[in-house]
Amino acid sequence: MLTETHPNAQWLSDVYRGGAAIASDPNLDEDEREHRQKEHAQAIMGRMSPNMIIHTGGVRLTVTAGMDFLTKYHKRRAMLSDVNVQPLGFDQILADDYYGIVHGTFRTARGDVLWTRVGMGAWRFEDGIAVEHWELSNGPKWDEFFLAGDPDFNGSALEFWTRGV
Repeated sequence: MLTETHPNAQWLSDVYRGGAAIASDPNLDEDEREHRQKEHAQAIMGRMSPNMIIHTGGVRLTVTAGMDFLTKYHKRRAMLSDVNVQPLGFDQILADDYYGIVHGTFRTARGDVLWTRVGMGAWRFEDGIAVEHWELSNGPKWDEFFLAGDPDFNGSALEFWTRGV
């Protein structure tokens, strides 16, 4: 049964709520915030399989790929936005030995364009290690937001997300 108290749920809570707390801490200057975010990311990676599979959001921009892609994907998303999928709040974080679900509100921004949405992250675990992740959001709006950041692009979703990184 999925619960808030399962160790995988507690890890997901730290992943999401911990990152959000660092991002929104008004007492941190940019250098300290970046330092803490890097530390946080390293701690997260300790519970992710080196063979991690990511299923990105979108319809036209959806990709299923591994850890090498995931690093490039995060960089490319940051290149296409001023605020890159910032968590604002979480309604529920539940998990069991096999699956986890995160339900929350997220914001992404570029210039004057602000996209706030309810979304979900679904996770699959094996032996306490995250092995697969799905980004669940409004697919057409996902495409619209990120394609507008590179309107002249014409190619595959994989080419889009790895362009320039």
